Amino acid sequence: MRHALALTLAVASVTAVVTGSSSSAQTADRMNPIIALQEKGLPVFGIAHPAIARGGRGRAAAADPGAPTLPPIVLADVAKETVAYRRADYIFTSGTSDTFLSYIEEITKAGGSMRTHPFTAKIGIWHRNPENVGAAIVRQLNAGHVAVSMEAVESAQEVRDVIKAMRLVSAGGTRPETGLEKAAAYWGLSVEQYKRKADIWPLSKNGELLVTVIVESLPGLEKVREIAAEPGVGQIFAGYGTLGGVFRGDPAGREAAAAKILAACKEFKVPCGFPTNNPAEMEQRMKEGWSVHIMQRRDENAFAAVETGRKMGGR
Repeated sequence: MRHALALTLAVASVTAVVTGSSSSAQTADRMNPIIALQEKGLPVFGIAHPAIARGGRGRAAAADPGAPTLPPIVLADVAKETVAYRRADYIFTSGTSDTFLSYIEEITKAGGSMRTHPFTAKIGIWHRNPENVGAAIVRQLNAGHVAVSMEAVESAQEVRDVIKAMRLVSAGGTRPETGLEKAAAYWGLSVEQYKRKADIWPLSKNGELLVTVIVESLPGLEKVREIAAEPGVGQIFAGYGTLGGVFRGDPAGREAAAAKILAACKEFKVPCGFPTNNPAEMEQRMKEGWSVHIMQRRDENAFAAVETGRKMGGR
């Protein structure tokens, strides 16, 4: 009985945060499932995709002639595995390499699309190198991503600058209106249809692109209310890993920083995100009121965390 009451309270807490950016009615033909869930006041769960290239283990095997040779990764098989998993709401990736672009094409062949398997990735730190980050924004959106994750945000002006870089020239931004074919294909649209949809939500109620802000520094914490109040912010994440370095040896300070971010989200009714990697963490953070969760690994703990979150969120 006590546990059931706790879960009920947790769902109420999550709903109170998620509904913030969803004050407008849900668009009839909503494509981006992340936005669709936020408009309904439901929690959102993301997960990493399967490996699409050999990493450290492959290099180690190459350096050790006695090590067994790992079989090559077949992107068509990885894509089928990706499409078969439908419990998470979006997929987190690390870039837009040629391999990734081929992976996206294989997902489409396997029956997936932006509507079923939307991608997002970090873009870097805007205030350190706007030119490089601007180029990353164009690359990622042109690959078909539905959101960008801004790292180490320290002002609302950065958010406005990134939104301008995301918006097409015809919508008042600086994003070129060329090279949109791959994005349109993954979205299942013509280029002209894509251009009508590729605007920023919630600034545009019909937009399908999302801005995620990560707060993970002392200057960012100082300005977190200003950042949360910025109308174009779709989500705010606590950069909990980086905050561990900021508050090294001070776990209470790290938790207080996360609580400050969450409080700003609640005050300005912006969905608030946390890196959550197992069922126990999911239960704890959802009870606190975090409503967007990214599983940074793709393993049994991550899959179980998604299931815990879906159950707690009434999904």
